[in-house]
Amino acid sequence: MGLETKFHDCFRTDKRFEDKVHFPYGFSKSGEFTIEQARVLELKGVAYQELALGLRKPKGETEREFVAFCLGKKQAQTIHERVWQRYQSKVTAAHNAISFNKKRLGQSELVEERL
Repeated sequence: MGLETKFHDCFRTDKRFEDKVHFPYGFSKSGEFTIEQARVLELKGVAYQELALGLRKPKGETEREFVAFCLGKKQAQTIHERVWQRYQSKVTAAHNAISFNKKRLGQSELVEERL
């Protein structure tokens, strides 16, 4: 059974989801997602994002449950929720990365304050 049959009408969108900032070579080449997770994210990610941001109204029980998950009212249970949770954790983890640069942002202000 193919993904299109498996996920029929829920999270329907004509746009492919991509994140060139955090995954410049695509989800499948990032090593962060399984092949199935990457494919689901590419096919349904735009709908996930629109639902999570409130830009789209949920159609059907599956999408309503997804919105409840996004609002923190339930744990991730479906593949949709688990894939979006994994994506979100990878995107937010990228913001908390440690830098080994000698000069960090804000360092010049700290030096000026000491003088």
